[in-house]
Amino acid sequence: MIEPIIFFSKLAFRLPYSLVKSWIGGSFTELGSSKAIARVFLSEFAENLDPVTLKWVVNPVLHSANLLSLWWLGAAGSDGHLRWLYQEEGAPVLLYVHGGGMCVDMFACSLGYLKLLKQEIGHLSIAIVDYSLCARYPQAIDDVWTEYKKIIDEHNEVWLMGDSAGGNLCMNVLQRCASEYTRFPEKCVLISPWLNVTKSETSFAHPGTNDYLTRNQLAMFKNIYAPNGSHQDPFLNIEANFDEDVWTTVLRHTKFIVLCGSDEILCPEILRLCSRLAKVDDDRVKVCMEPQGVHCNTLLFDAWDPYAERSSFPEILRFLRSDFYEKA
Repeated sequence: MIEPIIFFSKLAFRLPYSLVKSWIGGSFTELGSSKAIARVFLSEFAENLDPVTLKWVVNPVLHSANLLSLWWLGAAGSDGHLRWLYQEEGAPVLLYVHGGGMCVDMFACSLGYLKLLKQEIGHLSIAIVDYSLCARYPQAIDDVWTEYKKIIDEHNEVWLMGDSAGGNLCMNVLQRCASEYTRFPEKCVLISPWLNVTKSETSFAHPGTNDYLTRNQLAMFKNIYAPNGSHQDPFLNIEANFDEDVWTTVLRHTKFIVLCGSDEILCPEILRLCSRLAKVDDDRVKVCMEPQGVHCNTLLFDAWDPYAERSSFPEILRFLRSDFYEKA
């Protein structure tokens, strides 16, 4: 098993080079040192990661970090694939679906952000779906759907939130709600959703983009999750197979906020989806474009300073709070 050795050797060689290159290129001045260093590290990590290192090194380490983070938060407990962070009687439930290409065990990266939402909103329950990783399509969808149905059976108000691949899984829950005549969530927050898993993007990135997420990384996730997936499958390629009738039904019941970084490689497909949703019902869709934002920008950087000038955290908070205090 030489792959992990190769992976860490590449990081040891390439990280210093890329940091110096970024500094010379002015990124440290333009973005600030913390953001510039984080972007470089994530870019090198993503570009060089391989399936073997992911399975035998990265995910076990991340799983341990998840357990420590849940302990640190004093999490409320678990039930099947659900990990309860906070439980309050009669409170709306925010069901969070983490990203990671359906392969990376990284929900701990979102815990600080979710804690901030809890602190600001107050009366709120939060649960994370710890779905099966590196499993073949549609296992992850089935896991999230099972937990969603349990939540809506037991709670009056449910909100969905997902980043990257988690955004894809949230959209799949909504499509299943429409096809199986199941109760919809009242709100859905999508952060940099990965909308087209197997269909290649023709306009993958803006000129000069410096997103850390790479085409090679997306291809690796796709080959693990759905190696033989059809381009015509609307549960794999949501934007490419947009069904206006389905999403008309969804928007009748669910309001959206969609966040997208201007520098991320998924930006074109996200903006196309938002345009199509807005044509169905513009009043039910809010788009938040993050200047110089990379993939999942708000999760990575806004928790450091949630009310900074370019932070998207206030937009999500405002969206989740809307209509809430009117009902109280």
